[in-house]
Amino acid sequence: MKYSNHIEKIAELSESEGVFTTAQAARMGIPRDALHDAVESGRLERVVRGAYRMVGFGSSLADELAAIWKLTAPAKFSRERMRVADWDGIAVGGSTASALLGIGDLQLSPYRLYAPRRINTRNPSASFVRREVARDEVTFDSGLPVTRPERTVFDLVVDDEDLSLVADALSDASRRYSDFDYGRLQRLLEGRYGNECGRVIYQGLVEDSGILGD
Repeated sequence: MKYSNHIEKIAELSESEGVFTTAQAARMGIPRDALHDAVESGRLERVVRGAYRMVGFGSSLADELAAIWKLTAPAKFSRERMRVADWDGIAVGGSTASALLGIGDLQLSPYRLYAPRRINTRNPSASFVRREVARDEVTFDSGLPVTRPERTVFDLVVDDEDLSLVADALSDASRRYSDFDYGRLQRLLEGRYGNECGRVIYQGLVEDSGILGD
């Protein structure tokens, strides 16, 4: 295939994926040397090892995070991983989800991700934690599976974030998301910590968030 045809394929892949992996490119018939040539010519930039984005397609603060997530299943396209039947349980959560959802005052990085199995990474910007996340507990934000607000607040508690910061996140979530499910949050906390302790944590968060005074 001619170099110009490879560039067309790269542009097509960039259009659908944004950040894409070497394995995704291979599925479209784009060889590694074509990616190397595109980087050398300034058409592509390497986000992390094994993941690229096309120059001029618009960058995002979440590009590195997207690359890290995609490299957990590098050959699959995002649309495939979005399907309910193909859900693999790997999601962005905790403080990173809070930052992406715009709730609380927590930082996007180091990136917090949950997975049903142990995942090791050499990337110092990423932290994988073994934790189950159901498909109905995530929303795909900019092509990334991000835990929903209720699940995010719950995970902030489990991650031992300062409860005052968690209460701030809950306060923001209550204003930003009109369909926030308080009952679901309480059930998650009670399921993790037991009915009595979970209820105490929930009530404390609600009181500290100022929701009762709104």
